[in-house]
Amino acid sequence: MFTISKEIVFEGPGVHTGTTTRLHLYPSGEGKILLNSVNSPSPPFSLADCEFEARGGTVLKKNGFSLRTVEHLLATLAALKITSLLIVGEGSEVPILDGSARHFVEKLIAERSPIFKREKTYKIVKPLEIQETLAWVKAEPAENWEIEYGIDYDHPLIGEQILEIRVTEEVFIEQVAPARTFGFLRDVEELRKRGLAKGSSLENTIVLDDAKIVNPPLRFPDEFVRHKILDFIGDLALMARSWQGRFSAYRAGHSLHQKLVKFLKSHQDCWSCD
Repeated sequence: MFTISKEIVFEGPGVHTGTTTRLHLYPSGEGKILLNSVNSPSPPFSLADCEFEARGGTVLKKNGFSLRTVEHLLATLAALKITSLLIVGEGSEVPILDGSARHFVEKLIAERSPIFKREKTYKIVKPLEIQETLAWVKAEPAENWEIEYGIDYDHPLIGEQILEIRVTEEVFIEQVAPARTFGFLRDVEELRKRGLAKGSSLENTIVLDDAKIVNPPLRFPDEFVRHKILDFIGDLALMARSWQGRFSAYRAGHSLHQKLVKFLKSHQDCWSCD
């Protein structure tokens, strides 16, 4: 397991707020992910103690603290086995950077430092499924941490994409982390009315009109489903950063991912921990 050797700072606009924010990451020997706000009089608190919700991404909340769009960072910490860290927010959102987790990986892996604390692995022991109309998520026993994800968009350049991976550091770095978030021009006005996507741009989002990609090229032919896997790993990290089980999702999103996590948290008969 790892922490980091020195402070790392990420700076840039938040994809939803549009406001430039800074995120400070500090080494820690506590054996857990801790969070706080700049100049907060309160002591840091554990990620495990946070409430979370879906609002255009994943939002962490605790006693007045709020940090949006944490999923790409949390996915990176899980994949790189960085389990001991202090995260201090200077602003209300994690910078979107290029819309993927690539820059998180590059900076964190360069400063990764081993610690002698063992991370618990959460093992799925009982199958479960949560459905919402045409969407669903599942978890079932397996020998490794596996994810199968399917998407289906009414767009000629996306359509149905299904991808299965085994979650390892190498697979994450090479096949998942570079995949960027995406959005549709037709949705921009409505999203901004809802206070979302104010910082979305051609530099941090794959933008599609009704027929084409506005800012090509893609990094993968199926970059869209790969990005959904990135989000799913980040949402599973709300509960644990090391899993043994097969997780499947179809036409899902942050809300359904989080329903799965909340179900697992409240149904300890579905998993064991060692």
